[in-house]
Amino acid sequence: MLYLDNAATSRYKPQAVIDCINYDLRHSANSGRGAYPDAIDAGLKIEACREYLKSVLHADDSYNVIFTKNCTEALNLGIFGIIKGGERVLTSTNEHNSVLRPLYELERRGRISLTVLDTHGGKINLSELKEAASNKDIIVLGGACNVTGATLDLQEVGKISKEVGATLIVDGAQSVPILDTDMEGFGIDMLACAGHKGLHGVQGTGFLMTRKQITPLLYGGTGSYSSSVYQPTESVDGFEAGTLFAGGIAALHQGAKWSYEHIDVTRKHLAKLTKTALYNLKMIGATMYTDESVTGVIAFNIRDIDSAYISELLSDNGIAVRSGLHCAPLVHKALGTTTQGAVRISLGVETTSKDILYFSTVMENIIRKL
Repeated sequence: MLYLDNAATSRYKPQAVIDCINYDLRHSANSGRGAYPDAIDAGLKIEACREYLKSVLHADDSYNVIFTKNCTEALNLGIFGIIKGGERVLTSTNEHNSVLRPLYELERRGRISLTVLDTHGGKINLSELKEAASNKDIIVLGGACNVTGATLDLQEVGKISKEVGATLIVDGAQSVPILDTDMEGFGIDMLACAGHKGLHGVQGTGFLMTRKQITPLLYGGTGSYSSSVYQPTESVDGFEAGTLFAGGIAALHQGAKWSYEHIDVTRKHLAKLTKTALYNLKMIGATMYTDESVTGVIAFNIRDIDSAYISELLSDNGIAVRSGLHCAPLVHKALGTTTQGAVRISLGVETTSKDILYFSTVMENIIRKL
């Protein structure tokens, strides 16, 4: 199977990631719940991952790293956790439902006033963003669009946010680590991220990095302050109720290390293959929704044919892609593809030039037969 769905979850896992999971299966223990060696070891590995993520994302000690089961939970924790009521919030049509649904739900409850900024050709106009942000309390934007691959200048967005005095929340699911992300330098107040995408960890892991005071999303056992029936918020474990996926977090640490150690090679690799794939798709007459992409994400359609049908034909030829609305309804509304959806390919570190050639050949044959 030629796997071209890395935006959903990366297929490649470094050996150190696999080793962490295997080790955890043989030495399972609840971190922070026991004084025996395996429990202490699990806790130390979690803290090591916490500190490593802060270092590579340039976050000082004013930031906390809270582990979650995915980026969606991290975004929910950040968004619901910071809202007190009456806030003015800005987002865009480029966002995933993990951003949109919490915000629209808060608007429906009357907790916030929400402004959704339109995009142009899949991109956010920074001048329009600055104007729209002028009276906002919170800005919630993704570093890269999961449908088109369009990216955001996080440094400029951070400047805008600082100028207007807004809290900046970034959805880093598609942008970390491909885009430079400097928490302190860019003025990012919260960053939500998945462990199983660009960081090459495993599913069931994610994190929220925050320097803002928030309220917990989950209530339960934390291994600390156990004499109280109320949820503690004095330390980070008050936001990590229940048993943490210690093996997955250790694997996230190793996956992130591998990803950052190879980031320059990865960027060049994705840029080269993406350029080839875009050119080939244009040459066979595909309708393109991606002009360029540093993340390896490309969206397209073939005439007015349902995207799911193209996806099935590709699957019949041993190629895994994603079709439909990609949990991003406002993106497709802006593209005019709400009914048809779109075919998305997303390249990864294991994708080769031969893979792109095979994909392009199959697409050409599909168009010829159709």
